Amino acid sequence: MDFSDWHVARARALFTVLAERHGLRMRGADAGPDYLALELPVQYGLRIPLKLVWSRDLLMIRSDLFTAEFHLDADPEAETKFIDTLDGLVNGAIRLHLFYWPKAKRPYKTLLQLPHGEGWRTIYTWFRWLPWSPIAREEVFVNSRAPHLHVVGHA
Repeated sequence: MDFSDWHVARARALFTVLAERHGLRMRGADAGPDYLALELPVQYGLRIPLKLVWSRDLLMIRSDLFTAEFHLDADPEAETKFIDTLDGLVNGAIRLHLFYWPKAKRPYKTLLQLPHGEGWRTIYTWFRWLPWSPIAREEVFVNSRAPHLHVVGHA
């Protein structure tokens, strides 16, 4: 087993443990010598599909609503932040504050937020395009174990 095989095996083990922790099933694997991606499809306990990705020095959580990147070489806490973010998304502790252009189906900006006092603290900001885009519509998404798939509130 060379060094990259060890990283792929470690990433696969991490993703598997996280899915099992929340009782979620994983689907498919896209793997190469320096890349692994596993999908968590919509299911009981997860209202949006997520893709967990390891690529060399990067862990990612991807969806149609955002991509959160955690750089392993630049941040010694990156793996812990990745785990905490995934846990928070699945258990509903983290909300997604979504910003859309008029008539858009996918957000151009997403804030991952935790409750903080009487408000919310942003722990990650993701932009699809320019961050100074005008806000046309805002929505809030929180994962839950409820059977409905797309109940979204307004900020």
